[in-house]
Order: sequence, then structure tokens, then C-alpha cells
Amino acid sequence: MTSNRGTSTLRSRAASARVGRREWWVSFLLFAALGASWAIALPLFGSPDEPAHTIRAASVARGEVIGERIPGKDGGWRRVNVPEVMESANNVGCYAFRPDLSAACLSYEGSNREIDLATTVGTYFPAYYWVVGLPSLISAQEGGVYLMRLLSALVAAALLACAVSSLRGFPNRRVGAVGLAVAVTPMVLFVNGTVNPSSLEISAAIAAWCSALAIAATRADTRIDRAEIIRLVVAFSALGVSRLFAPMWIVGILVAAGLLGGWTAIRRMSRDRGMQLAAGIIGIATLSQIVWNVIVRPVDTGTSVEVSQYELIRNTIGRSGFFYDSMIGNFGWLNVKAPYIVILIWTAAIGLLLALGLSLPSRRAALALLLTAAATAMLPLVSEYREVPIIGPFWQGRYTLPLAVGVPLIAAWIIGASSIGERLARSRLPLIVGAALFIGHFLSFAQTLRRFSVGYNGSFMYWRAPSWSPPLGALPITLGFGLVVILWSLWLLGPSPEDLEVPVNAAVDSGVDSPVN
Repeated sequence: MTSNRGTSTLRSRAASARVGRREWWVSFLLFAALGASWAIALPLFGSPDEPAHTIRAASVARGEVIGERIPGKDGGWRRVNVPEVMESANNVGCYAFRPDLSAACLSYEGSNREIDLATTVGTYFPAYYWVVGLPSLISAQEGGVYLMRLLSALVAAALLACAVSSLRGFPNRRVGAVGLAVAVTPMVLFVNGTVNPSSLEISAAIAAWCSALAIAATRADTRIDRAEIIRLVVAFSALGVSRLFAPMWIVGILVAAGLLGGWTAIRRMSRDRGMQLAAGIIGIATLSQIVWNVIVRPVDTGTSVEVSQYELIRNTIGRSGFFYDSMIGNFGWLNVKAPYIVILIWTAAIGLLLALGLSLPSRRAALALLLTAAATAMLPLVSEYREVPIIGPFWQGRYTLPLAVGVPLIAAWIIGASSIGERLARSRLPLIVGAALFIGHFLSFAQTLRRFSVGYNGSFMYWRAPSWSPPLGALPITLGFGLVVILWSLWLLGPSPEDLEVPVNAAVDSGVDSPVN
């Protein structure tokens, strides 16, 4: 009898592992297709500071971890050794800040002979750049730059696939999927299709949030899933080496997850050998970023300008709308705004999750949600207020996204842990949300491609007579992207057999530190 029970348990675990692997691979392929669509649709260097990041990546891949100082230049300015062809990346100004012109003016030509070039991000942590810069060793020509983008999209897709896998640990997988779908804004996919360390930072943060929240929901009498611990290590380590603000995001995620799980969960995690090993690995990765920031001082300009307190406050508050909109969709060189309906769709979705999450009777869970939302709102204002006198207005919405994505994810976690979550998971609401988000993603993609093909005020049928076209053609890439978004939405938000069963609420079953009691 015992032998049969043990054999049955092993078979169940093997079947669960197979389902988990299939789920990860399908999610990876869909996220990779979404990121690749953006990578192909955008003209070369059609995103903020992409020339500087591309040059940095090529230099790091060639072993130049940090370049030479440039006399009279502070902050991230460095002189590095890269192929000559990359000098023409600096000609992006012919269309970048001229929204009425297409991208046809940019000519990316030159030899592979190595020369000295300047980059404004020469002091940024090198981990992301080393990985993404590898294709430039094969070719630094146009095809090589697209390969760099595609590699960046693949890294982000792997992390986002981990986030999907972690949803199985949420109190309710399908409600958690709604939170994840809302967290993946058009801006997230846009950045994933470019050479920019923000793609690693944001995708790793989403995976870190999902993994931490999944572990926080683990039943008190259940061993923490080893696969979840691996995902936790991968996500937090990738986040730790992404960009200079990473340590701050890690602290924020852990505090929120601790509030949701309670002291019982914190004590259980601190005693788990796997979690102890995970903490050590994550600590090493994060410490490397901290040490780099202290020694290299990536954004230290060493100068300041006189700005009155009144002007500082007025300008900072005046930019708050920009901070919000550019978390959802502000493409190109931050001059291709998503259609207004896209902002409305995401605002409505976030508002719905917030309202439902805060309406449930758990003070600790509400505190975690409110703190994350408040920090998301205040961080850009505080950062601008502190840094404008030194480096001028600099904050962009994507800088806040590693923290902001926690708002819909926490709200979905709280909702899923309640009886409301069971009803919502069985309803059509996830598919309705998915349909609305599809409209937002598709319009954002089409608007951006239209701007680069015929100019911001060009024809709506931008594929008919474009001045510039992406490698696969404007219409095929647009339709292909729309199809992938539909498949992704159905895969993520469609019901699985487990969603149609009555879910077991870990916190309620255990009776300990329930977020809804």
C-alpha cells in the first residue's frame, strides 16, 4: 500500500513537472514573439539612448568593461573601442526628434574597423551589455544590431515565462494572470524589443514579484517548492545586476511580500535551507551592483545648477502626467504617445484591481498594496526633486515600472485569496480584460510603426506607400503582432482545468496569517 502511494506521488510530480515545462516553453515563445515583433518593427536606434547602449554593449563584448574618461565630460561619458559602422548610429537625430519625418533618412553604413567612439552610458553595470553585445562580435552591421535586439528580447522572454510559471503558486492562478497581463504594458514590450538594460530590469522585476508573491502564498504545512526557489534566484539575481536602482526594487519587493505572507511565512522561509542558499546567491549579485555604484558612481556629474525651490516643485509636479503615461506607452524617443484610449484602458484595469484589492478586510494586505502604490506615485517626484539641480529633468515612466508592476500583481494576489477571486476566475472578466488589453497593445504597436513609416501625421494606411518599412514589411509585421497578442492573451487569461475547480486557498486552509481574515 505504501509502495503504491509512493509510486502514485512520484508519477503525479513527474506529470506536474512536464506540465510546468510545457507552460514555461509556450510562455517563452509567445513573449519572445512579442518582443521580436517590436525589435523588427522599430527602425535602428528608434528608442531612447539606443545608440549609446548599443555602443556600450559592443565595447563590453570586446572586453572593455569601462572605457576612458573624456576630458570635460562627467557622468556616464566614456570613450570606447568599437566598429566604425557604429559611428553612424549617432545620425539618428535626423528622425528621432522630428516626429513628422519617417525613419528613411538614417543610413547605417561603415566598416568593421575599430575606432574610438563616445557613449553616455560607459559607466553602467556591464552584465546586461556583455550578453546583448555578443552578436556584435559576429557582425556590427545592420543585421548584427537586430540580433542584439532579438537577444535582449529572448532574455526578457525567459524571465517573463518564469513569471507565468510562478502564477501557479498564487492563491488563484487565473486572477494572478489578470494582474500579470495588466503589469505587462505596451511600454514593457517596446523596451524588450530594444537594446536597453531597462528590458532586463523590468522583466526581472516582474518575475521577482511573481516568485516572491507565490512563495508568500505557500501553505504553512507545505514545503516551499524547489522550482519556485530556482525561479526566485534567477529573477532576483537578474534584477540585482540590471541597473543602479535594482537594490531599491529588491527591498521593496521583499517588504511587500513579507507583509502579505506575515511573520509565520517569514520565519518559515528563513529556516528553509533552499531559501538560505537563494538569499546568499541573490545577495552576491546585488552586492556586486552596490559595490559598482559606490566605486564607479555611474551618474555622478560632479556639477550642479541653481534652481529655485518654487521652480523645482512646479516643474516636478507638472511632469507627473508624463511619468504616468510613459509607464503605459510613450514610444520612440518619448515623442510617440500611445493613443488616448490605451491610457484609459490601463487606467481602468489598474483602478479595478486596486478597488477590489482594497475592499477586502485585510489591513496588512491593504497596507502592502497602498505602500506600493504610494511609492510608485511619489518616487518619480522625489527623484526629480533631488536630482534636477544636478543632472536636470531625467525621470521616465519606465524607470518606475520595476516597482509599479507590483501594484496589479499584489492586488490580484489579494483578490485571488478571497471568495471574490473564485467567482472572478470562473467569470468572463479575465477574457474581457484580455480583449481590452489586446486593443491597447495593437493600437500602440500600429501607432508607433505608423510614425516611423510615414511620419506622426501621415496616412492611417501606413503600409500602402511608406517612406520607411521594417525588414518584413509594415503590414505583415502589424498583422503578425496582432495575432501573437491574441494567442498570448488566450494562453495567459483563458481558463485551465484547474481554474474551473474550486481553488484551495492556502491562507484560509492553514488558518494562519490569512490575508483575508
